[in-house]
Amino acid sequence: MVLEKLVSVRTAVKEPGWMFLIGGIISVTCLTISFFIFETSVGLFTTFLVTFSMTPFMLNLVVRQEEIEEDEREIKKLNILQRHKDILKVYAAFFAGMILSLSIIYLMLPEHTVEKLFEDQINEIKIIRGSFLFFDNFQKIILNNIGVLFLCFVLSFIFGAGAIFILAWNASVLSAAIGMAAKSIGGLKGLPLAVIIFFPHGVPEILAYFIGGIAGGIISAAIVRRKSPRFFFIVRDSFKLMGISVLLLVLAAFIEGIALLI
Repeated sequence: MVLEKLVSVRTAVKEPGWMFLIGGIISVTCLTISFFIFETSVGLFTTFLVTFSMTPFMLNLVVRQEEIEEDEREIKKLNILQRHKDILKVYAAFFAGMILSLSIIYLMLPEHTVEKLFEDQINEIKIIRGSFLFFDNFQKIILNNIGVLFLCFVLSFIFGAGAIFILAWNASVLSAAIGMAAKSIGGLKGLPLAVIIFFPHGVPEILAYFIGGIAGGIISAAIVRRKSPRFFFIVRDSFKLMGISVLLLVLAAFIEGIALLI
């Protein structure tokens, strides 16, 4: 694959900054291709293309993580997040690059072009705002987010790195939301403030989805390998990661619920 010729999994783990750059390049490239080929649903097809281009790389990353858990003698001395910090850094760097690049595109292009490029994401934002505008905000938010988390886990469990689609879609929706907020407070110079607005609940929410996807991916890789001598250790790790994800979503929902009431 061309991507792995440019940046290997080993390089991505050692220097996550490369994945930030790759996230920007891949997302902009996929958005451009979708704009010219899939005019009826640019946002959705952009997500499909990002998923298609990144799944082999992310799958190799997940397999590498499972092999580390199997072979590293000192692994038990680390806490669960330390054991998975490498893959978390790569995920975070890639999707941060994707979010920043798409947010800038949203701000820089003419309004009619933006509406075409981000039509799917804008519609999703309107649905979210309408659903959570009235009473019982916390319960609605937490149930919705846990449903997304479960989907991340299941897709990664079945396909190894299947959560990439959910993560890419959420990253694109967040990009549109940040772009909309930045436009309303001064354009490009309002981008830092727009990021800060979504930072309190956006970070724990996206992090929860990362961790859920990793949880499904490592257990999927362990099952495929079958003879893994530390299979049950990996399974236990996977469920612990899911527990952490749920706690992060509760925190994110609490913060978001308060923000909606203000």
